Amino acid sequence: VKLAVIKMNEKLIKHLSLLIEAFRQKGKEFADVIKMGRTQLQDAVPMTLGQEFEAFAANLEEEIARLQSNAKLFLEINMGGTAIGTGLNAPKGYAQLCAQKLAALTGEAFVTAANLVEATPDTGSYVIYSSALKRMAVKLSKICNLPKMQPGSSIMPGKVNPVIPEVVNQVCFKVIGNDLTVTFAAEAGQLQLNVMEPVLCQCIIESIVFLERAIDTLRTKC
Repeated sequence: VKLAVIKMNEKLIKHLSLLIEAFRQKGKEFADVIKMGRTQLQDAVPMTLGQEFEAFAANLEEEIARLQSNAKLFLEINMGGTAIGTGLNAPKGYAQLCAQKLAALTGEAFVTAANLVEATPDTGSYVIYSSALKRMAVKLSKICNLPKMQPGSSIMPGKVNPVIPEVVNQVCFKVIGNDLTVTFAAEAGQLQLNVMEPVLCQCIIESIVFLERAIDTLRTKC
């Protein structure tokens, strides 16, 4: 699962980078379009629409470093620690050999945890990575408080809805909810083993897939 998330994270960052570049292009395109900046939902002082879109790009660009650094925590593994991390019934050096072989097979810098008994029930890497997904979702959802997109009513002909941003908002809400599930699942693993890892892993993988698709939908459709 850790290897899967590492690989999926790399793909997510590629899609996020494309969205950031799209915002940057709009920043240049709208560089001379004057609008009112708003505070407390009221007109405040002038700015350009280009500045607004450039800020979107800068806001999301911060998340690339956060996702990358948090994903590195998955490189510490307890593989070879056997049942609860004591190494029972395994030959001496087995855990270290597991990490070396896995690193050679995958090209990722996997290392054996310093304390395998601690590492076996620990799901801290999942918690902090999920929090990075949540942070990105919060930012993306705020950006998507955008204007109308397409006709959306059969009874009110002049009504136009921001349907694509609304889709992204809903995905972001799901990711935020998944993060809470990850938090509870990480806390609920008793003593020497966390039996709640299945739902924890499902939530993280779902969040990555949902965000990736939402990012692409926003970039290509809106």
